[in-house]
Amino acid sequence: MFLQPFHFTMTLWTVLVLGLVSYVEANDKSLLIFTTSFQSAKQLRIGGTPLDLQSHVTTRFFDFDGNGTPDLWTADGTGRIQVFRGKSTRAGLQFQTPIQVSAGTKKRWGDSYTGVCYAQIAGNQSADLIVAHSGNKISIHTCLGNDHLPFFKEDAIEITVQDNCQGRFDLADWNQDGLLDIITGSFGGDVMWYPNTGTAAQPSFGAGKSFHNIRRAYNSQPRIVDFNQDGKLDLVLGVNWGTIEVYLNVGTPEIPKLSSPTALRWADQGGALNLRSLNGDDTTPDFVDINQDGVIDLVSGGKNGRVFVSQGVGVTDHLRQLQALLKVHPTELGNKMADDDALRGMCFGFLGGMQSALTSGLVPEEQRQQVIRDLQTLVRQYPHYFKRQKFDLEKTPHLPSFAAQMWIVLFEANPDSLQNRTQLADLAGFKDGYRDLLVKLGIIFIDNHTATAEQVNKMVKLLESMPRAVWDVETITVRGWLGDGFKQQGISSRTGVNIFSLPLGRAENSFPADAPRRGITDVYMICLAHEIAHNMLDTIGKRLRPELFELKYEQLEYAAGELVKFHPQKSRGVNWNVTKSNLRTANIWDGQDSTWATTWKSYLESEPFKRAHVRGSVHFFIHSPQEAFATLANQYFTDSQLMLELGVTRWQDNHKASINQFLLIADYLSQKSDSVKFYRMGVGGDLQTETVTLQRNQKNQIIQLESRGTKVAFKYQGNLVSDLILSDR
Repeated sequence: MFLQPFHFTMTLWTVLVLGLVSYVEANDKSLLIFTTSFQSAKQLRIGGTPLDLQSHVTTRFFDFDGNGTPDLWTADGTGRIQVFRGKSTRAGLQFQTPIQVSAGTKKRWGDSYTGVCYAQIAGNQSADLIVAHSGNKISIHTCLGNDHLPFFKEDAIEITVQDNCQGRFDLADWNQDGLLDIITGSFGGDVMWYPNTGTAAQPSFGAGKSFHNIRRAYNSQPRIVDFNQDGKLDLVLGVNWGTIEVYLNVGTPEIPKLSSPTALRWADQGGALNLRSLNGDDTTPDFVDINQDGVIDLVSGGKNGRVFVSQGVGVTDHLRQLQALLKVHPTELGNKMADDDALRGMCFGFLGGMQSALTSGLVPEEQRQQVIRDLQTLVRQYPHYFKRQKFDLEKTPHLPSFAAQMWIVLFEANPDSLQNRTQLADLAGFKDGYRDLLVKLGIIFIDNHTATAEQVNKMVKLLESMPRAVWDVETITVRGWLGDGFKQQGISSRTGVNIFSLPLGRAENSFPADAPRRGITDVYMICLAHEIAHNMLDTIGKRLRPELFELKYEQLEYAAGELVKFHPQKSRGVNWNVTKSNLRTANIWDGQDSTWATTWKSYLESEPFKRAHVRGSVHFFIHSPQEAFATLANQYFTDSQLMLELGVTRWQDNHKASINQFLLIADYLSQKSDSVKFYRMGVGGDLQTETVTLQRNQKNQIIQLESRGTKVAFKYQGNLVSDLILSDR
């Protein structure tokens, strides 16, 4: 049971802003519909005049006067707080001229960015005034009146929070102990949680803790809401770049666990909702049903002082709009989209909105399944739009993306299963290798039906040979075969990669010149392996093998030599202050900022480091760490045995980083088992695999590897190989 902070009648907008109950009726009407899809933003008007506070503004909705109608609260960039009382009309909520909020004689809180909440937190029966201000201060002013005539004590309970909080905060009972906690954002993007360790009558807050390790540079604006109405609090986060993300609680009310973020979307133009061109940056999201149509709307302030409202659109609205559009354009929609950007945006916006809604958990199951059935009917009714086929890119450049987006919506709408995959393959006409990719591997291949049968079959064989649990890819695109239309309007999927538009048979030597022999492979196929590897250690690997994710960065530090130092948490990257000091002390750098970039690059590309990575420059990988592991795949899937031999020969030449890099990818692909596959893939994608045996120590490190060509043992100092013993076979 969630704590109810007010004793007056609760309405759903109250729940949204404080996230304190699982659901309530809104003004005695049916439950409001939550959505992740919103129409284009318009400036909010007060009496016909656009609202512009001329300085940074944070927006919230609370019932100031206890009449059951939400009022708009604003906290500006000069320390002032105002309330625009709401009035329900036939046209929706209308807001009146503002009144200034004060606490005794106090009318301003500092002279910079400010935030506000209104909640029962200090022990009485009325809502108190809580103000975040002056960089890192929060003041709680106890209500001395009542809900209908509130006034506040001037003296406040003062709390210090993280630096540069600057008004970015919310209140919620995050740990379900019956007390409201403080959750803060910041300019730098760190989100922090301050648990309330006091009592219902006297709040007190402990030291700040990282809020689920969330940091989204810059200007993170947290809102704690029960967004999907499942009785668990979720996080909505506004960020500097104008976007808004939803982190659903997939744990329990008492032990929350937040999912990966989902971006709110534009309903009428497709893509992630973005307000930065309107508000300057620093999005401050809050939710209320302004037009009183039963669907929540989004309201946000921002840096420039203007307040914007975006009307929410429900999933059935999107469906009806798409059905109507297809009825108007039963055969020529592809041609129309080529000539009409607005129409194209609507088409993809409808699908994107439904995709977001159907996967959000916001739609009741019966309604959700009906929407899915109606979408399946559209695929059958309009096969020339939605069945797998080769489209004319000159006449209908956007149909490949449009069809693929429909497949993705249907694929993601239900939990992944063999039944779901097979149903989609049958419905959309996936055959042969395309069907195998979908049904066997859960991959939608989007290439405008251009790849040869041999290419697709070789893709299936390679991907089937990779342990499916260690990578996570839903879509594979080939932009070069999808034309300019795809550049204008791509697709949105949960996870995906793009590969080269090449035929089979183009050769590449994936190994450096000092390798024991050449490692020739197929460019198209090794590109596939490389891109899939991007979705291994650096994505789900963070969860599956967090120790190997950190080890990747430790290996980069090791490869860069003793003068280059990373932070203690290696994934934070180079400690530039220490590293620059070391290079200055060693007389490698002259200490001038103007020469640093050149000196740094020249140092890491000098002779001692030319063999510090199995392929490429350690300088490049330090600055592009996402490429470090994926590049290992180029060698491993071309010829694993040769990659091992390269590591051994370099070790014997006192270049010791490469063997560690080999063991990193082998260990990840082994899934902690006592064996791992070796690969050899030639020109044309011909693939051979071999299972090699492993032995491990108590720390689960590989201490022996035995293949047909090599038997080698390893000793470790810490996480890195300290000795290598090669045995005769």
